[in-house]
Amino acid sequence: MMRVPASWRGRAGGGVVLAGAGFAVATWMDMEPQPLPYVVWSVVVLTTAYLVIDTLDVPTAEWLQGPQPTDRVDEASSDLRVLSSHVQSDQPSAALAHRLVALARARDPDLGETVRRELADTRRLSPADIDRILTRIEDVP
Repeated sequence: MMRVPASWRGRAGGGVVLAGAGFAVATWMDMEPQPLPYVVWSVVVLTTAYLVIDTLDVPTAEWLQGPQPTDRVDEASSDLRVLSSHVQSDQPSAALAHRLVALARARDPDLGETVRRELADTRRLSPADIDRILTRIEDVP
């Protein structure tokens, strides 16, 4: 048989005493309480009160920040937008050149400097030039 903890027995006993006292007061004041609805009402009110009391001393919940994602999904889609806009634009900006230099510097700072010098005065890059630069970046160990 399952044993009921002492704190629950105390709460149940206190609830019964409190409900009985309330029923006695209601009868004494000629309110003519109905026993079954009064018991249901007492159980609901006491259960709610005990739940509120139990939550008062519990520490508040705090959200923990998880690790930052390590994939390049957002960065890759941004790279694709820059590349598409460079290819489709009448007067392309230097955004693709800056992105290629950043990729090269991430692999090898010397290669990044070389790519920066190559692209310094280039306005539009052909797909072959872009492929050649990306291949050089990928070939760096």
